[in-house]
Amino acid sequence: MFSVVIPLYNKELSITNTVQSVLDRTYQDCEIVIINDGSTDSSIKAVEAINDNRIRLIHQENQGVSAARNRGIKEAKYDWIAFLDADDLWRENHLKTLDDMIKKYPIDKVFTTSYIQSNQTETEKPNNTIDVIDNYFKAALERRVTWTSVMCANKEVFDNVGGFNIKLSRGEDLDVWARIGREYRYIKSNLITAVYRVEAENRSDLSFDLKKSRVFNYDFTNSASEEETIYYKTQIINTLRSFIIGRRLKHFWELKQKHKEHVSYMDILR
Repeated sequence: MFSVVIPLYNKELSITNTVQSVLDRTYQDCEIVIINDGSTDSSIKAVEAINDNRIRLIHQENQGVSAARNRGIKEAKYDWIAFLDADDLWRENHLKTLDDMIKKYPIDKVFTTSYIQSNQTETEKPNNTIDVIDNYFKAALERRVTWTSVMCANKEVFDNVGGFNIKLSRGEDLDVWARIGREYRYIKSNLITAVYRVEAENRSDLSFDLKKSRVFNYDFTNSASEEETIYYKTQIINTLRSFIIGRRLKHFWELKQKHKEHVSYMDILR
Protein backbone atom coordinates (compact mmCIF):
# COMPACT_ATOMS: atom_id res chain seq x y z
CA MET A 1 0.00 0.00 0.00
CA PHE A 2 1.03 3.58 -0.66
CA SER A 3 0.95 6.78 1.33
CA VAL A 4 0.41 9.61 -1.14
CA VAL A 5 1.93 12.83 0.23
CA ILE A 6 0.48 16.10 -1.07
CA PRO A 7 1.81 19.42 0.27
CA LEU A 8 -0.87 22.09 0.04
CA TYR A 9 -0.52 25.86 0.03
CA ASN A 10 -3.10 28.08 -1.70
CA LYS A 11 -4.11 25.74 -4.52
CA GLU A 12 -7.89 26.15 -4.37
CA LEU A 13 -8.24 26.00 -8.16
CA SER A 14 -6.21 22.79 -8.53
CA ILE A 15 -6.46 20.63 -5.44
CA THR A 16 -9.84 19.04 -6.18
CA ASN A 17 -8.72 17.71 -9.57
CA THR A 18 -5.38 16.61 -8.12
CA VAL A 19 -6.95 14.58 -5.33
CA GLN A 20 -9.57 13.17 -7.68
CA SER A 21 -6.79 11.99 -10.00
CA VAL A 22 -5.62 9.75 -7.13
CA LEU A 23 -9.07 8.52 -6.16
CA ASP A 24 -9.91 7.57 -9.74
CA ARG A 25 -6.93 5.21 -10.07
CA THR A 26 -7.21 1.56 -11.02
CA TYR A 27 -5.06 0.82 -7.94
CA GLN A 28 -7.03 1.74 -4.82
CA ASP A 29 -4.84 0.60 -1.90
CA CYS A 30 -3.56 3.92 -0.65
CA GLU A 31 -4.03 6.74 1.80
CA ILE A 32 -3.80 10.41 0.83
CA VAL A 33 -1.89 12.54 3.34
CA ILE A 34 -2.52 16.22 2.62
CA ILE A 35 -0.35 18.64 4.58
CA ASN A 36 -2.00 22.03 4.71
CA ASP A 37 0.97 24.39 5.00
CA GLY A 38 -0.95 27.40 6.30
CA SER A 39 -3.19 28.01 3.28
CA THR A 40 -5.04 31.34 3.33
CA ASP A 41 -7.43 30.72 0.41
CA SER A 42 -10.26 28.18 0.05
CA SER A 43 -8.02 25.15 -0.43
CA ILE A 44 -9.15 23.52 2.82
CA LYS A 45 -12.84 23.86 1.97
CA ALA A 46 -12.13 22.22 -1.39
CA VAL A 47 -10.46 19.23 0.31
CA GLU A 48 -13.15 18.91 2.97
CA ALA A 49 -15.79 18.78 0.24
CA ILE A 50 -14.31 15.51 -1.03
CA ASN A 51 -15.95 12.62 0.82
CA ASP A 52 -13.42 9.79 0.99
CA ASN A 53 -12.06 8.13 4.13
CA ARG A 54 -8.67 7.60 2.54
CA ILE A 55 -7.93 11.31 2.86
CA ARG A 56 -6.15 12.63 5.95
CA LEU A 57 -5.86 16.41 6.20
CA ILE A 58 -3.12 17.64 8.55
CA HIS A 59 -2.60 21.30 9.38
CA GLN A 60 0.59 23.19 10.19
CA GLU A 61 1.75 26.79 10.17
CA ASN A 62 3.34 27.88 6.90
CA GLN A 63 6.87 26.47 6.82
CA GLY A 64 7.41 25.81 3.13
CA VAL A 65 7.03 22.85 0.81
CA SER A 66 10.05 20.95 2.18
CA ALA A 67 8.71 21.01 5.73
CA ALA A 68 5.28 19.96 4.44
CA ARG A 69 6.70 16.96 2.57
CA ASN A 70 8.81 15.97 5.58
CA ARG A 71 5.69 16.11 7.76
CA GLY A 72 3.87 13.94 5.22
CA ILE A 73 6.64 11.34 5.33
CA LYS A 74 6.52 11.33 9.13
CA GLU A 75 2.72 10.98 9.23
CA ALA A 76 2.57 8.27 6.55
CA LYS A 77 1.11 4.95 7.73
CA TYR A 78 2.61 2.85 4.93
CA ASP A 79 6.16 2.07 3.86
CA TRP A 80 5.90 3.29 0.28
CA ILE A 81 5.78 7.08 -0.12
CA ALA A 82 4.46 8.45 -3.42
CA PHE A 83 4.66 12.22 -3.89
CA LEU A 84 2.17 14.40 -5.72
CA ASP A 85 2.12 18.20 -5.87
CA ALA A 86 -1.22 19.91 -5.32
CA ASP A 87 -1.53 21.20 -8.89
CA ASP A 88 -0.41 18.14 -10.86
CA LEU A 89 -2.33 15.09 -12.08
CA TRP A 90 -1.84 11.34 -12.10
CA ARG A 91 -3.14 9.13 -14.86
CA GLU A 92 -5.19 6.09 -13.91
CA ASN A 93 -2.25 3.69 -14.26
CA HIS A 94 0.24 5.55 -12.05
CA LEU A 95 0.10 3.61 -8.77
CA LYS A 96 -0.49 0.33 -10.58
CA THR A 97 2.69 0.93 -12.62
CA LEU A 98 4.66 1.62 -9.43
CA ASP A 99 3.19 -1.43 -7.71
CA ASP A 100 4.13 -3.66 -10.64
CA MET A 101 7.72 -2.39 -10.57
CA ILE A 102 8.03 -2.86 -6.81
CA LYS A 103 6.94 -6.49 -7.22
CA LYS A 104 9.33 -7.02 -10.16
CA TYR A 105 12.31 -5.51 -8.31
CA PRO A 106 11.70 -6.55 -4.68
CA ILE A 107 15.16 -5.62 -3.37
CA ASP A 108 14.99 -2.03 -4.63
CA LYS A 109 13.69 0.97 -2.70
CA VAL A 110 13.45 3.82 -5.24
CA PHE A 111 11.05 3.93 -8.18
CA THR A 112 9.91 6.52 -10.69
CA THR A 113 7.75 6.73 -13.78
CA SER A 114 7.71 9.38 -16.52
CA TYR A 115 5.58 12.46 -17.14
CA ILE A 116 4.48 14.98 -19.72
CA GLN A 117 3.85 18.72 -19.45
CA SER A 118 0.27 19.87 -19.97
CA ASN A 119 1.32 22.06 -22.93
CA GLN A 120 2.95 19.13 -24.75
CA THR A 121 1.36 16.72 -27.19
CA GLU A 122 2.01 13.01 -27.02
CA THR A 123 3.00 11.71 -30.43
CA GLU A 124 4.72 8.45 -29.59
CA LYS A 125 3.18 5.14 -28.60
CA PRO A 126 3.28 4.24 -24.88
CA ASN A 127 6.75 3.09 -23.84
CA ASN A 128 6.51 0.29 -21.27
CA THR A 129 10.26 -0.28 -20.94
CA ILE A 130 12.00 -0.07 -17.57
CA ASP A 131 15.51 1.31 -16.99
CA VAL A 132 17.70 0.29 -14.07
CA ILE A 133 19.78 3.37 -13.24
CA ASP A 134 22.88 2.48 -11.24
CA ASN A 135 24.54 5.89 -11.59
CA TYR A 136 22.04 8.68 -10.96
CA PHE A 137 24.43 11.51 -11.85
CA LYS A 138 25.59 10.01 -15.12
CA ALA A 139 22.00 9.40 -16.16
CA ALA A 140 20.88 12.87 -15.05
CA LEU A 141 23.43 14.49 -17.36
CA GLU A 142 21.57 12.95 -20.28
CA ARG A 143 17.94 13.38 -19.18
CA ARG A 144 15.69 14.13 -16.23
CA VAL A 145 15.70 10.97 -14.14
CA THR A 146 12.70 11.80 -12.00
CA TRP A 147 10.29 14.54 -10.93
CA THR A 148 8.47 15.00 -7.67
CA SER A 149 5.00 13.87 -8.79
CA VAL A 150 6.28 10.58 -10.26
CA MET A 151 8.71 9.76 -7.45
CA CYS A 152 8.18 6.89 -5.02
CA ALA A 153 10.53 5.63 -2.31
CA ASN A 154 10.44 3.40 0.73
CA LYS A 155 10.33 5.18 4.09
CA GLU A 156 13.68 3.71 5.08
CA VAL A 157 15.33 5.68 2.25
CA PHE A 158 14.51 8.95 4.02
CA ASP A 159 15.62 7.52 7.34
CA ASN A 160 18.97 6.85 5.67
CA VAL A 161 19.64 9.97 3.56
CA GLY A 162 17.42 12.49 5.36
CA GLY A 163 14.38 14.36 4.16
CA PHE A 164 13.90 17.56 2.21
CA ASN A 165 16.21 20.45 3.14
CA ILE A 166 13.97 23.08 4.72
CA LYS A 167 16.63 25.75 4.10
CA LEU A 168 16.13 25.45 0.33
CA SER A 169 13.21 27.03 -1.51
CA ARG A 170 14.40 26.24 -5.06
CA GLY A 171 15.62 22.84 -6.23
CA GLU A 172 14.87 21.22 -2.88
CA ASP A 173 13.42 18.20 -4.66
CA LEU A 174 16.46 17.70 -6.90
CA ASP A 175 18.65 18.01 -3.83
CA VAL A 176 17.07 15.03 -2.09
CA TRP A 177 16.81 12.96 -5.30
CA ALA A 178 20.58 13.44 -5.72
CA ARG A 179 21.29 12.43 -2.14
CA ILE A 180 19.20 9.33 -2.71
CA GLY A 181 21.11 8.71 -5.95
CA ARG A 182 24.36 8.47 -4.00
CA GLU A 183 23.06 5.50 -2.03
CA TYR A 184 20.41 3.77 -4.16
CA ARG A 185 19.75 2.83 -7.73
CA TYR A 186 16.62 4.11 -9.45
CA ILE A 187 14.13 1.84 -11.20
CA LYS A 188 12.52 4.00 -13.88
CA SER A 189 9.51 3.24 -16.04
CA ASN A 190 9.43 5.13 -19.32
CA LEU A 191 5.65 5.00 -19.27
CA ILE A 192 4.04 8.43 -18.91
CA THR A 193 1.73 8.26 -15.89
CA ALA A 194 1.48 11.91 -14.74
CA VAL A 195 0.93 15.43 -16.03
CA TYR A 196 2.85 18.51 -14.95
CA ARG A 197 0.35 21.37 -15.15
CA VAL A 198 2.38 24.36 -16.34
CA GLU A 199 -0.69 26.60 -16.21
CA ALA A 200 -1.45 25.93 -12.53
CA GLU A 201 -1.74 28.80 -10.07
CA ASN A 202 1.20 30.15 -8.10
CA ARG A 203 3.93 28.89 -10.44
CA SER A 204 6.04 32.04 -10.31
CA ASP A 205 9.64 33.27 -10.00
CA LEU A 206 8.59 36.36 -8.06
CA SER A 207 9.76 34.87 -4.77
CA PHE A 208 13.03 33.52 -6.18
CA ASP A 209 15.80 33.67 -3.58
CA LEU A 210 19.14 32.65 -5.10
CA LYS A 211 20.77 32.06 -1.72
CA LYS A 212 18.10 29.49 -0.88
CA SER A 213 18.60 27.59 -4.13
CA ARG A 214 20.27 24.24 -4.54
CA VAL A 215 22.78 25.49 -7.13
CA PHE A 216 23.97 28.31 -4.88
CA ASN A 217 24.46 26.10 -1.84
CA TYR A 218 26.17 23.16 -3.49
CA ASP A 219 29.51 22.32 -1.86
CA PHE A 220 31.91 20.69 -4.31
CA THR A 221 33.97 19.26 -1.45
CA ASN A 222 31.03 16.93 -0.72
CA SER A 223 31.03 15.33 -4.18
CA ALA A 224 31.01 11.58 -3.84
CA SER A 225 32.15 10.94 -7.43
CA GLU A 226 33.47 12.60 -10.56
CA GLU A 227 30.05 12.21 -12.17
CA GLU A 228 28.44 14.12 -9.30
CA THR A 229 30.95 16.97 -9.68
CA ILE A 230 30.27 17.18 -13.42
CA TYR A 231 26.52 17.02 -12.82
CA TYR A 232 26.46 19.96 -10.41
CA LYS A 233 28.92 21.97 -12.45
CA THR A 234 26.63 21.53 -15.46
CA GLN A 235 23.60 22.58 -13.40
CA ILE A 236 25.37 25.74 -12.25
CA ILE A 237 26.57 26.60 -15.76
CA ASN A 238 23.07 26.16 -17.18
CA THR A 239 21.65 28.39 -14.46
CA LEU A 240 24.25 31.07 -15.16
CA ARG A 241 23.39 30.96 -18.86
CA SER A 242 19.69 31.34 -18.04
CA PHE A 243 20.51 34.42 -15.95
CA ILE A 244 22.33 35.95 -18.91
CA ILE A 245 19.40 35.28 -21.24
CA GLY A 246 16.98 36.68 -18.67
CA ARG A 247 19.26 39.67 -17.97
CA ARG A 248 19.36 38.81 -14.30
CA LEU A 249 22.85 40.16 -13.92
CA LYS A 250 22.79 40.50 -10.14
CA HIS A 251 21.93 36.81 -9.78
CA PHE A 252 24.54 35.92 -12.40
CA TRP A 253 27.29 37.74 -10.51
CA GLU A 254 26.33 36.29 -7.12
CA LEU A 255 26.24 32.71 -8.40
CA LYS A 256 29.43 33.10 -10.43
CA GLN A 257 31.31 34.50 -7.43
CA LYS A 258 30.03 31.72 -5.18
CA HIS A 259 31.48 29.04 -7.48
CA LYS A 260 34.34 30.95 -9.08
CA GLU A 261 36.85 28.24 -8.13
CA HIS A 262 34.92 25.60 -10.06
CA VAL A 263 33.19 27.45 -12.92
CA SER A 264 35.06 29.73 -15.32
CA TYR A 265 33.76 32.21 -17.86
CA MET A 266 35.04 29.89 -20.59
CA ASP A 267 32.82 27.12 -19.17
CA ILE A 268 29.81 29.40 -19.56
CA LEU A 269 30.70 30.45 -23.10
CA ARG A 270 31.26 26.95 -24.46
